Amino acid sequence: MSTEQNKSITRQIFAALNDRDLNGVIAHYAPGCRFHGWGPESTDVNGYVAAMSAILNAFPDSRFPIEDVVAEGDRVAVRHDLRGTHRAEFQGVPATGRQVVVNAIVILRYENGKAAELWLNADFLGLMQQLGAIPQ
Repeated sequence: MSTEQNKSITRQIFAALNDRDLNGVIAHYAPGCRFHGWGPESTDVNGYVAAMSAILNAFPDSRFPIEDVVAEGDRVAVRHDLRGTHRAEFQGVPATGRQVVVNAIVILRYENGKAAELWLNADFLGLMQQLGAIPQ
């Protein structure tokens, strides 16, 4: 696959995520895809779905706007945000009604037109501060 094709698939993943279509998202992941950055250990697609479901539930109006997409070889890097309103419990924090903006960078590695590995670096500390769970 070309870098442009991989970038296109990445945009499709984010479009499905913005449509809250997790099946549409995971359709672009290879069997055995590994996800890094959701905790101390990497996880599989089930762990990814559980984490994203928790986010989509807690922030029901969430959006994931893409700011930049850069690709080289089999990798695509995306700078994006999570924007939403905290309407349900998240990570032990009861709903606050607060609007949040979380900056994140995701790097996807592609094999045969599917994401085979994904790394997330997101400002989870900033998220917890915005929710009032941690002092600023």
